[in-house]
Amino acid sequence: RGRARGRGSFMRGIEFTSRVPRHKRHALERLLFFNGCQERFARDIVHVVDRYGPPEIVDEDEGLRVRVGSLQDVQCLFAVDTVTARPIGVAVYMRADLEHVTVLHLSLSEDYCAGGMNEGSSLLLRLMGEVRRSSRRMKGVRRLQVLYGAQRLRAPAL
Repeated sequence: RGRARGRGSFMRGIEFTSRVPRHKRHALERLLFFNGCQERFARDIVHVVDRYGPPEIVDEDEGLRVRVGSLQDVQCLFAVDTVTARPIGVAVYMRADLEHVTVLHLSLSEDYCAGGMNEGSSLLLRLMGEVRRSSRRMKGVRRLQVLYGAQRLRAPAL
């Protein structure tokens, strides 16, 4: 669990979790499918959807998560505002092979993207740091690959 500081003087809590509550489906749909920040990476998103399949919100026993096409071992990591329980970021990733974890989809709430009122929270870096930490627990994984924004985002070796 971490704390994020936006442009304002207030502190807002952010926690990372693998599921979001069912009653936050609308917020998750907005984050994943109707996000104004996605236009920056539209070409990459189309490429990933063509290659792996579209992301889909699924309701499981403990809440909502994201599945991609017919891939079986996709994992999700959500950044959630602790005050509202609203999902503000998500990384959808899989173990591509013994040594590589591939982030298939990344999405940040518009207010946490560059130019948003909470851009100072460094949510993208924090979310990727959590994915990296999770990946380190997988035996043999040596690299983390991000499929969006290859020219802008570089994930260092684990």
